Amino acid sequence: MEALRAHFAGLGLSAEHAAAVAEVVLEAEAEGNAGHGLSRVAQYTQQLRAGGLNARPVLRLERTRPSVAVLHADGAPGPVAGLRAVRELAALAREQGSASVAVRGAGHCGVLSAYAGRLAHAGLVGLAFANTPPAIAPGPVLGTNPLALGAPAAPEPVVIDTSVSVAARGKIISAAKRGEPIPEGWAVDREGHPTTDAKAALEGSLLPIGGGKGFALAVLVEVLAGALAGAVLSPELPLPWGPPEQAAKPGLLLVAFDPEAFGPGYGERVARMAGALEAAGGRIPGARRAASRARALREGLEVGETLQAELGTLGLQLQGGKA
Repeated sequence: MEALRAHFAGLGLSAEHAAAVAEVVLEAEAEGNAGHGLSRVAQYTQQLRAGGLNARPVLRLERTRPSVAVLHADGAPGPVAGLRAVRELAALAREQGSASVAVRGAGHCGVLSAYAGRLAHAGLVGLAFANTPPAIAPGPVLGTNPLALGAPAAPEPVVIDTSVSVAARGKIISAAKRGEPIPEGWAVDREGHPTTDAKAALEGSLLPIGGGKGFALAVLVEVLAGALAGAVLSPELPLPWGPPEQAAKPGLLLVAFDPEAFGPGYGERVARMAGALEAAGGRIPGARRAASRARALREGLEVGETLQAELGTLGLQLQGGKA
C-alpha cells in the first residue's frame, strides 16, 4: 500500500488522493479482480503524466435537489471522485432516506464494488452504475457498462458487481498483456468472427451476457450513467489504450437507500434470503470477495513477473514480488 501511495503522490496527487487511488486499486487486486487492480496502474500513471487526469483537482458538490447531488470532479482520477461521492451520498441518504450522487468529469473509477460495498458497510443499500468506452456487440457502440449492488447483511454484505459483457474488458486487457488466450464465447474479432485472441478481441467487440438481455442492460446503464449522470455517452468516450492525454471521463451514478426509512425487518428478511440460498447450495454474492481479501491481508498479493516488469518501468518496485 505504501509503495503504491508514494507512487501516486510522486505523480502530483495530494496524500489523501494518492491514498484513495492506491486503496481502490489494491482492493480490486486483493478481491481477485485483476483487470481493475495493479494492471491499471500504468494507465493511470500515463494519464496523470500526460495531463489526461488532473493531479490537483478541485472537486465541487452541487446539491440540485434535497436528495440529489452532482459531484463535478475536475478531471480527478476516478477513485478520488468515487470515494468522495460515497462519503457525500452516505450522509445525504441518512438525511433523506434515499439519495443519488452523479459523478461527472472523473477518470476510470475502477471496480464499482469499492463504492457499493462501502455504502453497504455504512448500513445502506447501495447501487452503482458506470458507462464505459464502446466495447460490446453490435458495433461496438455501448460499453461493458458495469453495475453493482451493496446490501448490508451478516456476516458480510451482499455485493454484486458485474459488467453486461460476458467478461469485463479489463480481464481481456490483462490477457493481452500476458500474451494469453481468452475463453471461447467472450468476444468476436473485427470481422465479427468468434476469437480466443485477446488482442483481436480488443480490436473487435465483446459479447453481452444473455444476448439481447445483456444488451438491454447496457442500454439501462447507459441511460442512468451516461445520459442522466455523466452527460457523456459511451460512443463519445476514448478507448483505454488511446492517447493518455485524452483519458475517458465516463459517468458514474451512485444511489443509496437507508433501510430504516422503509420500516423494520430489513435485516431479518435479508438473513432469510441468504439462508434459503445457502440451503439450496447457492453462493452469497460478496462472500468470495471477502475471503479473497482476507487471504491477501494474511499472505500478501503475489504479482506475476510480467506485471512486475511493467510496474518496474513506471518506477514502482515491489518487495519480493508482492504488493
